[in-house]
Amino acid sequence: MQLIVVVSFVLFASLLIAFISYSEYTDFQKSIGQFKQEFLQKQKQLIKQETLRALRFIDYKYQHRGNKSLEALKKEIVDAIEHMRNERDGTGYIFIYTFDGVNVADPILKENHGKNLIGFKDSNGKLVIKELIDVSKRGDGGYVEYIWNKPLVNKLAPKISYAKSYEKLGWMVGSGVYLDTIESIVRQREHDYREKMASYLIKLIALSLLFLLVTIAILQYFAHLREKSLLKIRDRFYSAAVDKSYIKTSDLFFRELKEIADYANEMLKILQERNRKIEELNRTLENRVLKKTQSLNLQNRQLLEAKNRGEQLLQNQEKFLKTAIHEINTPLSIILTNIDLLAMDGITSRELANIESGIKIIQNVYDELVYIVQKDRLEYRRESIDLSGFLQERVEFFSSIALGNHLQLHTKIDKNLQLNINPIELQRLIDNNLSNAMKYSKPYSVVTVSALWEEAIILEFSTKSKPIKSQESLFEPHYQEELNKGGFGLGLSLVKEICQKYGYTIELLHSEGYNIFRYRLKEHTA
Repeated sequence: MQLIVVVSFVLFASLLIAFISYSEYTDFQKSIGQFKQEFLQKQKQLIKQETLRALRFIDYKYQHRGNKSLEALKKEIVDAIEHMRNERDGTGYIFIYTFDGVNVADPILKENHGKNLIGFKDSNGKLVIKELIDVSKRGDGGYVEYIWNKPLVNKLAPKISYAKSYEKLGWMVGSGVYLDTIESIVRQREHDYREKMASYLIKLIALSLLFLLVTIAILQYFAHLREKSLLKIRDRFYSAAVDKSYIKTSDLFFRELKEIADYANEMLKILQERNRKIEELNRTLENRVLKKTQSLNLQNRQLLEAKNRGEQLLQNQEKFLKTAIHEINTPLSIILTNIDLLAMDGITSRELANIESGIKIIQNVYDELVYIVQKDRLEYRRESIDLSGFLQERVEFFSSIALGNHLQLHTKIDKNLQLNINPIELQRLIDNNLSNAMKYSKPYSVVTVSALWEEAIILEFSTKSKPIKSQESLFEPHYQEELNKGGFGLGLSLVKEICQKYGYTIELLHSEGYNIFRYRLKEHTA
């Protein structure tokens, strides 16, 4: 038994570590992608602003040129442009070409002044100047990515430029920025990420090993207690058989052994009483012996029937309690794990959300257990309830559970929907559908909850999940589509009982990968 627990724990810990590593790596890749996109967008906006600023300056000089010749004006503009450089990394500058590809201004490569570079190609074979001229003639200009020599290091590097035309002078005006900086930033972030993950995994493995050792110690302790209790009960059964004395139960640790001893004591009591009666019967007449014998036979049958009913009741109770404990165990594990994580790395919103999710699952299971126990003994009276607000509150209750399961909750709820129903039974109807949605929906999908007025209140729960195998059995007690999802298999059977009580109809649909549970509530709006 201990070996099975240890192997199961090792497998669980390995899967947990693998899942956390994969999740962290996926989040890191997303953040890197977002960083690259934001960096590129910021650089594009910057060079566009610089180019538009230069164009505003050119247009101003053109509008106020007075009697200057066009050539004098161009020279004055070029001289001014070459002093407008942005010293970001030694490469930010404004360049100007004619629509024919002749270099008008380039403060870095001044030797290109007056040259026609319309046919110039970069290392990838791209006609850089021609493409810049082409995109500049569009309404709002455009961007071109290419390979260009970086002045500070005198080596080729990726670059992006924005260009826009100034038609009055027949110029293409542009500005660019080099993109190799982002690669060095990404490499540094990847290095930091690897160091962080290595430290994180070491702590997680150490914690898992500690928890494993504690678990083994607890198992050994309970095994010792069980063995000691069994030896005690064996010796006391022997003494009871020899001396006909009652079995002492006060120092037995396990409840099951106490129950066995109590049954044995009850049996001893009955046997002693029976022996006394037999002795009395032996001293009476034959007819009374016959009557007493018949009475004892009747008592034996009744005792056997009572014993059988008691054993069946204990079996059902044991099955129920085991199922309940199994269901509650998972969210408790979530809470304990996240408490450990908080202690290790400090409080973050993600761990808090997981803790909240686990607590709410426990609360929902507890509410269902209470309802199952009390539903046949209490009378649930109807009340007029604001279904719109009630449904929205239950959706908000399950929002953190959905977040922990990588799900999104969307609602479509008409206002002022009134329903005459007991609030506890309404909560069970809604919560069991939402709980199943949390269990069976595919990760990163949307769960839609709607309550609309269509000649009656139509309540729907839509989940992206596998098609249901047996719609006929789905609402039967203890039926489960997937056993590994846990639960009692009673949730939908309770929903069916509530719907039958209030005359609601149930419709189950499957459309485009979505399972839809539709309930027609025969009520009116306010």
